Parts: sequence; C-alpha cells; structure tokens
Amino acid sequence: LCGTPNYIAPEILHGNNGHSYEVDVWAIGVIIYTLLVGVPPFETAHVETTYKRIRANIYTFPEDVFISDNAKQLIKQILHPLPGN
Repeated sequence: LCGTPNYIAPEILHGNNGHSYEVDVWAIGVIIYTLLVGVPPFETAHVETTYKRIRANIYTFPEDVFISDNAKQLIKQILHPLPGN
C-alpha cells in the first residue's frame, strides 16, 4: 500500500485490482470531514486499526462539534463503502 493511511479507500484495502476516480472522491470525503471536525474520520493510534475502521466504514460525528445536516449527508454519501451506490 502506498499513501496516507487515513485517506485510503476501502476498495484499495480490499485488494480490488485497479481503481478509478472513486478513490479520489473518497479522499475528498475524508478531507471535508477533517476540515469540519479537526481529525480524520477513521484515525486511530495504529495503522492496522485505522484500516479496519475504513474497511468496516466505522466513523461518527462528534456531538461537541456543530456540523450541519447537509454536510453530514454529503459526507455519508461520499464515504459510502460501495462506490456508485
């Protein structure tokens, strides 16, 4: 694997052969979340745990940070584990 662990799309972690612009869209979703919250959505202290969270699409929106419903919906649509669905 190559790249910053927090931004890697699940299809890359699943070992799918090849990938396209969907992985860039995923990274944009991570960037939007990070800009609004202050930390990446899947970040942990250990890279393998971060990868597990990405594969399982486990992230939450903190209650102490205001994020509009529209922004949450956009992030949820972008950070969808199956691109195109």
